[in-house]
Amino acid sequence: MFSRGPFVEAPRMRPEIIVAVKEFKDYLTSKRFLLIFAVLLLMSIAAIIAGVASYNSQLATYNQELSTPPISPLSGFIFKPQMPSVLLIFQSFIVSFMTVGWLLAIAIGFDLISKEKEGGSLKLLLARPVFRDSIINGKILGATAVLVVALAATFLVAVALLLFQGIVPAWSDLITLLTFFLILVLFSLAFLAVAIAASALAKNSTIAILMAIGFVVFSLLIPSFSSSFGSAILGSAPQAMLPSTAVNSNSGNVQVSSGNAQVSRVITGPGGAIFVNNGTGGTQIQMQVNPAYMTYELKMNIITGIMDLASPTSDLSGISSDLLSSETATVNTDVNGHVQAASNVQKSNNSIADALLGSIPMLVITILGFAIAYLRFMRMDVR
Repeated sequence: MFSRGPFVEAPRMRPEIIVAVKEFKDYLTSKRFLLIFAVLLLMSIAAIIAGVASYNSQLATYNQELSTPPISPLSGFIFKPQMPSVLLIFQSFIVSFMTVGWLLAIAIGFDLISKEKEGGSLKLLLARPVFRDSIINGKILGATAVLVVALAATFLVAVALLLFQGIVPAWSDLITLLTFFLILVLFSLAFLAVAIAASALAKNSTIAILMAIGFVVFSLLIPSFSSSFGSAILGSAPQAMLPSTAVNSNSGNVQVSSGNAQVSRVITGPGGAIFVNNGTGGTQIQMQVNPAYMTYELKMNIITGIMDLASPTSDLSGISSDLLSSETATVNTDVNGHVQAASNVQKSNNSIADALLGSIPMLVITILGFAIAYLRFMRMDVR
């Protein structure tokens, strides 16, 4: 007789994964989610098509400039045009994404918890033998998963359009685009975290969505009033330029006692000196930078920079501008001293690192939003 071996119980799925899978399936069948996702997808496709058209136009201009003589007969300078980058196509994509991307994240998260409270299903869920942290962690995991899948699908469609148009990005461009995608995900997660935190704090879904949209408005308006806020703290800016000496065409240098001369033209002299015409007989007044103005601008940049950190929209705008336009032409001189602009374009080695570093504020907002939702849910009274 063969003895029956010990019964081995099949591994059970963790409660967090069960909740996450349920949330993921619910979103895939949600008409609200599918509608906003379709709008995002269509706007992204339109943006990529417009970007491809602009890229092809710049490429045609580049090919036309290649046929022109590289040496100017007047100055002797050697000019070589720069080939446009494929990354320029995604500059149109970022505009449409910042318009709709946050809406998709908020639509996913604003009623993640408040809907359960309103419907009374949260009481039944907590009555089951499952810990609260498993529920909130599963909900956050499911919402994050469906958001990342939606963004990945949109981004893959954008890249597929490039390949369909016969545009094949180089490996360096693909690495940059992958970094760009990760930044977009982090941007969306910041709004998702805020929406879930609002859902946990608010009494109902209406208040939750108003709180989330309030953060969106705050994020959009920060770049507009940060300078005004800085001016309210620092006061009016001092005069940027101060007169130092005046140069007359018929005489030597003379001291200038007043800076109220009427400026008609700005001239850059030897050594970077700045002169302005005051319109009185051709007299030129040499100007110098006001040190007080430089100190004022430094303080203003610190204030506006700190305020902009709280705006994912401002962070994404600055990061994408640097990441997708961080290409500079190398400039050399030939044996005769002529300036020669190299045809190859080199990307800054620090552009990707700077982009990841600039995304830290969005990461902080994401962690803070999820932490608030977690702590609030753990202490929530559902009676």
